Amino acid sequence: MGKRFMQVAVILAGLFAALVVSAAALSENPYVRIGLYYGSNAMTSANLENKSGYGSGYRFGFFDANYHFTQVGVTAQTQISMLKNVNQYLSNGTYTTSVPSGSYSVIGAYHVQLPNQYSSFSAAASAAARYTGGFPAYINGAYRVRVGSHTSLANAKTAASKLGVSGATAVGGSSTAVTVTKTKTTTILFQFDYGTTNVLAVRPGQNDSVKTITLFKNNQYYGSFQYRRISGGNLTVINVLPMEDYIKGVVPYEMSSSWPLEALKAQAVCARSYAARTLNKHKSYGFDLCRTSDCQVYYGTASATSTTNKAVDDTYNIYAWSGNSLCQTVYHSCDGGATESAENVWGNAIPYLVGVIDPYEVDIANTLSYYHWSATYTAAELTARLKEKGYSCSTIVNLYVAEWSNTGNPKKITFVDSNGKSYSFSGTNLVSIFNTAGEKAKSYRYKITTNASGGASGTNNRLLYVNPNGGTLSSLNGVYAISGSGTVGQMTGNNQYAVTGSGTEALFSSGNTGTTATQFTITGTGWGHNVGMSQWGAYCMAKRGYTYDQILKFYYKGITLK
Repeated sequence: MGKRFMQVAVILAGLFAALVVSAAALSENPYVRIGLYYGSNAMTSANLENKSGYGSGYRFGFFDANYHFTQVGVTAQTQISMLKNVNQYLSNGTYTTSVPSGSYSVIGAYHVQLPNQYSSFSAAASAAARYTGGFPAYINGAYRVRVGSHTSLANAKTAASKLGVSGATAVGGSSTAVTVTKTKTTTILFQFDYGTTNVLAVRPGQNDSVKTITLFKNNQYYGSFQYRRISGGNLTVINVLPMEDYIKGVVPYEMSSSWPLEALKAQAVCARSYAARTLNKHKSYGFDLCRTSDCQVYYGTASATSTTNKAVDDTYNIYAWSGNSLCQTVYHSCDGGATESAENVWGNAIPYLVGVIDPYEVDIANTLSYYHWSATYTAAELTARLKEKGYSCSTIVNLYVAEWSNTGNPKKITFVDSNGKSYSFSGTNLVSIFNTAGEKAKSYRYKITTNASGGASGTNNRLLYVNPNGGTLSSLNGVYAISGSGTVGQMTGNNQYAVTGSGTEALFSSGNTGTTATQFTITGTGWGHNVGMSQWGAYCMAKRGYTYDQILKFYYKGITLK
């Protein structure tokens, strides 16, 4: 399994408090809106194609706030394109808003509009058929007929006067209009413009008797599509579909379909709970969640298998709850031996996101090429990192873990410069302070070693664990131990050792001050933010025979599943 499952729900600290969903407010199999292309990736044109055997043709309309679809048009065409209503040029089967070199055809943004309104789509389509280049349109809640396409309003006015129809006017150039064409042609099938009140939705199939699958950008999708022009810009393309269909497009991209069913079921519950808990995360774009690891990875149904679909079906409508509130079921690739509490990473204490020692990942620790990692930095590199963060430091000469969490992960790290000034970091900075464009520090579970002079090298990040409840000591001052001969003596100096899994290791150095280092190595295990469920840990637990509910209740403390 060479795939690195580091697709994680990247959460900002404030997001946990942004939305609290109660059991009473969550309907069965609710609709979700997934942004496929938006922002800088919004499209000037977008093609759809019916997948053979899964319904044919399309319905045009719009959704209300409760996802009720109002149909205002229909086509039997199996390949259609939605175009931003600006001048578009067709060359070699591709639409573009820039004039291409070589031969091309034009779909202009301006049209002739007939004076009458029509009672239905069929009436408008019938009237449009009487004119060359005529097509039905749904404009601000009324059916109209438009004819032709022109590159300027002046040209459309000229065409209107030549049409010989009293009351015909020139229209076009609207910042909210979307034009539908037969793909790879200049044939306009339909135009929709309802201002900002409603946006065009396209529902595959002539009716709902067949569960449709639609091809878009080399991926396959269930459900419908919305085309939103934010501030008159390009098309924001949104997939609108029931939750369970969406989860079937998440699970096979967040876990391998070859993994044990119980691990896949745990992932399905995580993905479903996370989605419901973070609805409206991208409200400004008009959708709930995106298709990337910023939310959850989603590329439709093409990679779904009978096993991944069964994982979703077997956990139908099951969510993780803390009391009567949905859980923020964040997850990551692997924890390296222990997860971390949310408060130590994102600053907010979450009762079910509490770090745990993970004894299961040992089963795969030596089989994953990326499980063990290290990154080495020079003093100049770390000095530059701090200066990039706005700190006026001199050359960094020391770096150590100043505080550890109950699960043995760094909780606070401290840099020391040549003037003796300290700079401490915690939370997300425990990783981000080391990373620029290239990712070096991979997880929140690591230790730091240096080539320090003036003090023992590499031993300035020890903690002495003294009981199973997380009690630790940061020095040997006042500590007594029973020796092998049974005598009690105080532990002092630098020559104290403990037996560990890898042999014997010195417990403490002479301290964290007075050292001068020019090289610093971060050595860690795991991949991701270490909060919530470890995906590889779930794999290992399932391999050992644990069920999905046991897996989830191990990584999320005190939750209920219902």
